[in-house]
Amino acid sequence: MFVDVVFDGPPAPESGRFVEVEDERGHSVNVGEWIHRADGYWALRISSEDLAKVPQPTGPPRRGPVPVK
Repeated sequence: MFVDVVFDGPPAPESGRFVEVEDERGHSVNVGEWIHRADGYWALRISSEDLAKVPQPTGPPRRGPVPVK
């Protein structure tokens, strides 16, 4: 099992924006919590307990990029 944290661009000095978290089949999943850290940054913290709550996908995992809607 895996989850993808999806951004609309690659890592760079001005990197992409957060889009969503998806399961292996490309379905949006609601996991983790946003925290404002003491260093001023924000983080989406996904714990092992959060991952255990993600429904197990059925069927083969998605392969390749998702078509733009």
